Amino acid sequence: MSQQAEIDAAEFERRIRNESGTVVLDVRTREEFDDWSVDAPEAVLVNLPELEIDPANGSLDGIDRDATINVLCGAGNASRRVTERLLAGGRDAVNVEGGMIAWSRLLICEEIPVDGPFTVLQFRREARGCLSYMVECGGEALVVDPSPDPSPYVEEADRRGWRIVTCFDTHVHADHVSGAADLAGATGARILMPKLAVERGLARPEVKLVEDGDTIELGEATVEIVALPGHTTEMTGLEAGGALITGDSLFADSIARPDLQDPDPAASREAAADLHTTLTSKILDRPDQTLILPGHYPGGRLDGPVAPTLGEVKASVGELALGAEPFADWLLADLPDKPANFDTIIGLNLGTEQVPEDDIGRLETGGNSCAAG
Repeated sequence: MSQQAEIDAAEFERRIRNESGTVVLDVRTREEFDDWSVDAPEAVLVNLPELEIDPANGSLDGIDRDATINVLCGAGNASRRVTERLLAGGRDAVNVEGGMIAWSRLLICEEIPVDGPFTVLQFRREARGCLSYMVECGGEALVVDPSPDPSPYVEEADRRGWRIVTCFDTHVHADHVSGAADLAGATGARILMPKLAVERGLARPEVKLVEDGDTIELGEATVEIVALPGHTTEMTGLEAGGALITGDSLFADSIARPDLQDPDPAASREAAADLHTTLTSKILDRPDQTLILPGHYPGGRLDGPVAPTLGEVKASVGELALGAEPFADWLLADLPDKPANFDTIIGLNLGTEQVPEDDIGRLETGGNSCAAG
């Protein structure tokens, strides 16, 4: 295959963002396609099992002969073979290098204005609805809940002349593999995690443990650590510059689910009670102008960062006004399916499991499902 017949995930995303009618041929199984596919409302999105490819002339039923066909699969291998068949038949086709795995790891970076000496950047993983943050003061940067690929954080810090000194995971993630270890390896940063992760089996000796009330020094300022249990026992947020990074506790339009650490109904109800206490005593009593910076959103392309005020979240999520028992009833009534491969992902993030490097990307499929309702 010629070099021109392959594009990277960033170019693929540029095309489906900016070029109406972009043809995306997804060559995965129908089940994989239905479970999770490219969010591209202006694209012509088709699945290979619905089409027949004639290697003699590259014909595809229903696809304009002059169209450029962007061929996509899980990791970029099967799609490469299909692209070669299309090229041999005279069609204009390109393979999306790295497939859905590479596309799902793209990050969109935007700055969020906050008070005080801090600069806060939000990194949106729009394919999966995951949010991570870089908080800077005095040229030193803290990365919160980094995604698996360290390069976007390193490149942005380098561009701004910052030095990444700390990586912080708000909790033991169940829906995505933490990138803290790789980011620390690339930058020499230390890794911090909540102390209560030890009770869940944390087996990562390189991690420094912190707890409620501790602070993280950043330049001439400090970031405050705030325990926010409920989604998990160790769930912990950060406060900086009038903004509260809430991780998986409170989202812009929903509330975290309480059942991923222990699915036992009694344990989940106890976690729901803890989450209600967290919300009422740690978050909702803050000023309404407090910026809420969550760990997730539903996913999809946005024109700006996810950074509502607390007042806006209160207006959007009426269940925040419920008493403890009704709150738990609502929270547990209609839980979504658990994240794909969540047991293995939790084990990787605890350091108790290992998988081949090539398999890590395949664990993260579909959108996140850390919210209730």
